[in-house]
Amino acid sequence: MVVVLSVIAMVSAAVLSLVYGKTSVIIEENAARALESSVLEVLPGTATVNMIRRSPDELGVDDPQEMREKGQETTIIYQGVDEQGQIVGYAFVGEGNGYGGVVRVLVGVDEATDQVLNVKILNHAETPGLGSRIEEEGFRSQFAGKTVDDPITVNQDIQIISGATISSRAVADAVREGLQDTVRIYRGGE
Repeated sequence: MVVVLSVIAMVSAAVLSLVYGKTSVIIEENAARALESSVLEVLPGTATVNMIRRSPDELGVDDPQEMREKGQETTIIYQGVDEQGQIVGYAFVGEGNGYGGVVRVLVGVDEATDQVLNVKILNHAETPGLGSRIEEEGFRSQFAGKTVDDPITVNQDIQIISGATISSRAVADAVREGLQDTVRIYRGGE
């Protein structure tokens, strides 16, 4: 019986490995397409998207001291170009620690003024009905027009979502810290 179970386990592992190898490439391509369409949303007027910077660090690594994920510096910056070849702006993925884990946001920034154009919540595990309200347009629109010179802090220039303090703070932190890092990298400060 032990031999039969061992053979079944090995065959199952081989099949799972084969399926993962075939599907992981497709999953990554679909995720890249979805992110590119999100970049088009946060950078209005964009016709093509160029990836202009990449670092080997990954976003969202485990922090054993806090027993949760912690965000890393921005690793990829997307540049939006319009039909005439003019740069519209750039976008980046920012992260903040929310109530249910890491909140990932995509932020579009104007090329000329370095002002936030739009914010889109990419993924989160916040409480439905409370923390998930960070996806609402009324909350996200508060970030439009902000620059690195603005505090981008809840209860200062960002209104908090009642009952979702941690989630609101996570988005504000993701936008503020990501904007500071990205402007520095994009403008050649690194």
